[in-house]
Amino acid sequence: MKPRILISRSPESRGLYEAAVEKAGGEPLSFHCPDPEMDFDGLILAGGGDMDPSEFSEKNIGSFDIDIPRDKVELALVSRCINEGKPILGICRGHQVVNIALGGSIYQDLNPNLLAIHAQTPEGENRTHPIRLSIMTMLGDLYGTEMTVNSSHHQANFKLGQGLYGTAWDAYGVIEAMQHGSLPIWTVQFHPEQMTGADGGPDGQKIFDFFLEQCRKICGN
Repeated sequence: MKPRILISRSPESRGLYEAAVEKAGGEPLSFHCPDPEMDFDGLILAGGGDMDPSEFSEKNIGSFDIDIPRDKVELALVSRCINEGKPILGICRGHQVVNIALGGSIYQDLNPNLLAIHAQTPEGENRTHPIRLSIMTMLGDLYGTEMTVNSSHHQANFKLGQGLYGTAWDAYGVIEAMQHGSLPIWTVQFHPEQMTGADGGPDGQKIFDFFLEQCRKICGN
């Protein structure tokens, strides 16, 4: 039986996440604002707009494209996964959602020098930049001590939530990945579903393969 992977996504985001889950041997269940009580074996929190800053006790000083119903659903999903020991993979927005759910905070808008590295180009294209990886972590085991990633974000994690620790950083110290010290939770700021491994670049499918392997171990599939 294939692990059932719930993908919580924006309304317009569909295709690449589902394909990566299927390639890794899972059954994707893909929704915008899914029912937090539905049956699934693992959770992927996909990319999208910014979270409501009130969820981390701040005023809005740079957040936009806020989807409050999605915020509420995804925070409930993280809470359920923590309580039931279900694996979580957070991607871009999901990297920040997990952090906020566990009591962390974010930079609502990076300074212009960092935006020139991390935000999309004026033409709407992703940028790329190198990151360094910590050894004996999910990313370190898969890719070594450094890799080049895509980038399309204007926010970043600041204070880390309870139990989380950084596992990858850019040259300026922006946290590019995290995992939990005791729970099956892994997050990345970049978009592995868009990283094909072409032209010698890193293959993001490895992250989905790893995640599905963990789901199989935990759910017994």
